[in-house]
Amino acid sequence: MKNTLMKTIALFALTFGGVAAFAQQAQNPTQSQTTQLPAFTHPSQVPADLARIDAALNNTASFSGRFGQYASDGSFAQGKVYLKRPGKIRFEYDPPAALLLVSDGVTLTQFDRKLDTKDRVPLKATPLAFFLAENVKLEDDVEVVGLQKTATKISVTAKDGSGEMDGAITMVFDAQTLALTEWIVHDGFGQQTRVILSDLKYNERLNPRLFVIRDDNRRDRRR
Repeated sequence: MKNTLMKTIALFALTFGGVAAFAQQAQNPTQSQTTQLPAFTHPSQVPADLARIDAALNNTASFSGRFGQYASDGSFAQGKVYLKRPGKIRFEYDPPAALLLVSDGVTLTQFDRKLDTKDRVPLKATPLAFFLAENVKLEDDVEVVGLQKTATKISVTAKDGSGEMDGAITMVFDAQTLALTEWIVHDGFGQQTRVILSDLKYNERLNPRLFVIRDDNRRDRRR
């Protein structure tokens, strides 16, 4: 049951496999880091660090920008990302990928325009729910299994404390501003997908229709 659920989560949260059919090959940053740090580089500072990260996430009502997605097999895709907390996110993949991922706050839906398919999973069953919550409190919401600090970044690795969901998510923040710069989903089968964020604009008004899940696969007429 867990394996089936985690495969579904991987498909919807970061489109494992779906993008690979359309993606170009590129260097995979997930395979380029060789320095191994302890799980907790500053154990005594963990509660204070988590509180600072909670505050930074809770102060981010929305953002929009670009994303680059790297899979363990070396495949690469990119596109636009829109996030509005609580619970709403949208990934628009650039051609040749024909994929669109939308969460309306309850359901995460993947549209494949080329295959004319639509698949859904509850948002709460995906790792994305961890940092899309209305009020993030990592110490209570998840099991934090790592917090690593360097001069340039802070990485927090968390998993479902209930044991109902395999895998984990690593969120990476700028060490100075605590801006979210990337996340990595580990699917429980030894595979991972890394999403790097760029050109982000924070706390601007986003069109609510960006996060509406339609009954068809037409593009939203928001412009």
